[in-house]
Amino acid sequence: MRDYKVVKKCRVCNQKSFYPYLDLGKQPPSNSFVFNKNAKEKKYSLRVLLCKNCGLSQLDTVVSHKKIFNNYLYLSSSSIALVMHYKNFIDKTCAKFKIKNNDNIYDIGCNDGIILGCYKKKYNNIYGVEPSSAGEIARKKGFKIFKSFFNYAFAKKIKKLNGSARLITATNVFAHVDNLNDFVKGISHLIDEKRGIFIIEFPYLFQMLKNLYFDTIYHEHLSYLSITPLDFLFKKFNLKIFDVQEVNLGASGPAIRVFVSSIDSLYKKTNNVKYFLDYEKKKKIFDVKIYQQFESKVKKIKITINKMINSLLKKGYKVGAFGAPAKGNTLLNYLKLNSNKISGIAENNHLKINTYSPGSKIKIISDEDFLKLKCNFALLLSWNYIDFFKKNSKFYKLGGKFLIPFPKPRII
Repeated sequence: MRDYKVVKKCRVCNQKSFYPYLDLGKQPPSNSFVFNKNAKEKKYSLRVLLCKNCGLSQLDTVVSHKKIFNNYLYLSSSSIALVMHYKNFIDKTCAKFKIKNNDNIYDIGCNDGIILGCYKKKYNNIYGVEPSSAGEIARKKGFKIFKSFFNYAFAKKIKKLNGSARLITATNVFAHVDNLNDFVKGISHLIDEKRGIFIIEFPYLFQMLKNLYFDTIYHEHLSYLSITPLDFLFKKFNLKIFDVQEVNLGASGPAIRVFVSSIDSLYKKTNNVKYFLDYEKKKKIFDVKIYQQFESKVKKIKITINKMINSLLKKGYKVGAFGAPAKGNTLLNYLKLNSNKISGIAENNHLKINTYSPGSKIKIISDEDFLKLKCNFALLLSWNYIDFFKKNSKFYKLGGKFLIPFPKPRII
């Protein structure tokens, strides 16, 4: 039985008019770290399609959820910078929208409880929804966790049990959903019609195109989102986007935050919604030329980074990598880097330490063990936390240099 499916129609508008762009080759799922360097891995097509009807960018292949989420080593809370980011987000959201103690609050794709832990203890009805093994960690922390994927059937069950939701968050999750129509139908059913808010945060398609963040493309991220197709999607289910905000730091890099409510809610649309829709029209979201240009630039960046690393190695320098996010594996595999060139990868998520990166098979080690390698340079795979690493990384403070891949490869 196949553990993947080939995408034949758009997951937003159900049309079959695709333009394929940026083929990153066959790669293993980016979070499937292995414990044995010689382990056999299954690889799947990693290519992006543009829907010429609604403008959604999406992968051409959907890998089975079981393959990705059963033994899931990504723990959000292992990033201190991300914890601080979400604490600020939740504090501001609760204050701005006057979230009350007894309001029903849900975090979809709660992982190890990173966002759940940001709420003050006065909130009584906080729930996490998490299908992966990371949810067990959140449960052990004392949070109320539903081990499930979110969909319409789940929303009906949960509404019957608890009533309508006042606040639902889904950060760095919406892009993972295959059946978006069923998911949004569930949101529409669960959310309070007058005062309910649904907030999603995700890497923005046009940030990726502009700054060449192709490493955010991996099998977990089924869609590469923008406001035009989302506006179309939410309207189908009597929901409206009432605000859009840019965010400098997110789980995968710069992101945007989208605020959604029932079409009849008390929330008025801000000018930001029109701004983003106009911006995407101006940037020609449906024009295949902008995607062709993106593909061409990505190929050049591959050549540039490889030249930089090969030059350092020829001079006798030792090169490692820093951070082991899923997106880093897209970069390593597309650049065809392995343990012959990268001595080791420093990481502070204890679940990943002593495993090997999927595809490239580079050993993941602790920050302390990384220092023992005496690397002169490190390819910063968690480049979105550059400011944090400059302030806190012992490797950097002791004179190590980072190779930053995006938007223009450089050494600092």
